[in-house]
Amino acid sequence: MTRSSHPTGWSAGERGWATLVTVGVVGAALWPFSQYRRPVDDRVDGFPLSYYPMFSARRGTHGHVAYAVGVHADGSRARLPYHLIGPGGVNQVRKQMSRAVRRGRVDEHATALATRIAASPAATDVVRVEIVRGDFDLDACLMQRRVEGEETVLAGADIERPGSVPLTVVPTTVAPLAETAGTA
Repeated sequence: MTRSSHPTGWSAGERGWATLVTVGVVGAALWPFSQYRRPVDDRVDGFPLSYYPMFSARRGTHGHVAYAVGVHADGSRARLPYHLIGPGGVNQVRKQMSRAVRRGRVDEHATALATRIAASPAATDVVRVEIVRGDFDLDACLMQRRVEGEETVLAGADIERPGSVPLTVVPTTVAPLAETAGTA
């Protein structure tokens, strides 16, 4: 490939694409500042990046999340930490759980999770695992750090350890876990 004799060494086509990309990137970065042309009362807030759609898009007041709950022999329940649920970080485990729910493979996921927990020395007091969908008031969760909502059990599996007796409790709707977000 030969270069043009232009002092920068770029051909006219390369300069055109570089200019187009530069204008696009700079335009996207400066786009939120167009909000400042609006009257002050119509602005959402004064932080420039808050006008990007990922920050400013309307969201509902309630959200639902799938997560795993461990049931103890006395019937008490607690959310399972992500490192017991699967390999990877919090977001990877959350995505795996969401994918299982979306694809209708919740029963298989609960069985695999029960097998994983049975092999873990960190959760010897857990006798059953349940995959639950919680419906939460997002304002209470995010603003007041209260994790309260209605839970629906999507699937469950008993944890089989040598010498254990299976627990046969399969509720369809359960009382909410009343905890603060900092303890989950």
